[in-house]
Amino acid sequence: MLHRRHLLHATAAGLATALLGCESGTTVDGPTVATASESTPATRATPASALLEEVAPDRSSELTVINASFETLTGDDQLFAFGLVGPDNTPVTGAEVSVWTGSPEGGQVRGPVRASFREVPNQPLGLYVVTLELPEPGTIPMAAVTTDGAGGETVLRVADPETAIVLPPGAPAPVVATPTPDDLLGFERLCTLDPPCGMHEVSLDEALQAGEPVMLTIATPGFCETAICGPTVEVVEGIRASRPADSPIRWVHVEVFSDAGATVADPVTAWQLQSEPWIFGVGSDGQITGRLDGPLTILEDEIAALADQIA
Repeated sequence: MLHRRHLLHATAAGLATALLGCESGTTVDGPTVATASESTPATRATPASALLEEVAPDRSSELTVINASFETLTGDDQLFAFGLVGPDNTPVTGAEVSVWTGSPEGGQVRGPVRASFREVPNQPLGLYVVTLELPEPGTIPMAAVTTDGAGGETVLRVADPETAIVLPPGAPAPVVATPTPDDLLGFERLCTLDPPCGMHEVSLDEALQAGEPVMLTIATPGFCETAICGPTVEVVEGIRASRPADSPIRWVHVEVFSDAGATVADPVTAWQLQSEPWIFGVGSDGQITGRLDGPLTILEDEIAALADQIA
């Protein structure tokens, strides 16, 4: 069963817990998010375990780096989002941050690459996003250092597309029915957003069988209510509403649970998901074009760009 993962953030009243996603099994790391990077980062050899010591030996304080998604793929221009928390459990927001990555067994260090800070809408929260070059699969160390010398390290779980847990770009989209107003397919609620979103007009299987491009959102507003996770469907709905009226894209939303948060829905199982929320772009050929997960509320540009790819 999906379980919840938490990230500490500061609010006006003090610390609050913001839910980044819901996943099953052990906590893992992740995602894919965009930002500007410096041109041609330098490389040098160093053991993976010594990455932070190598890039910031005189750091002023230790930071906790919190991964914001489930799985990252190998390749160039891979997006990754993360949070930073200081020694006093206070979130580090709005800082200038540089990022380095290593390799599974020690090898080339890539960096620095500049991360950018993105605020969570209507909240005193935010995450950093960065574009990374990740040529090797495995457990990849990543170090983040601010301009005032504070630093922290995490590890990314990086997978080849061929061995990815979640369906990667290029894979055929599972053709599965999703609920519509005319057929709830056993779901207690069509949509837990209040009022319901407009992305239930067509079942996913019908759209795919008709050769229509699809933007599929798998998320549950009613059972993932924090500032980072909860508004996902509203954000996607806003992007959908901004598209031209004659857009060929079918926008489909499916809830994670078929009941009051206890039973994972069949479409979620069919798509082999172990976390939420996710967005997949599927082309008219039925193949997945791209995927985004985790802090989708700060990824409006990336969601819109994915829609442009499949239109």
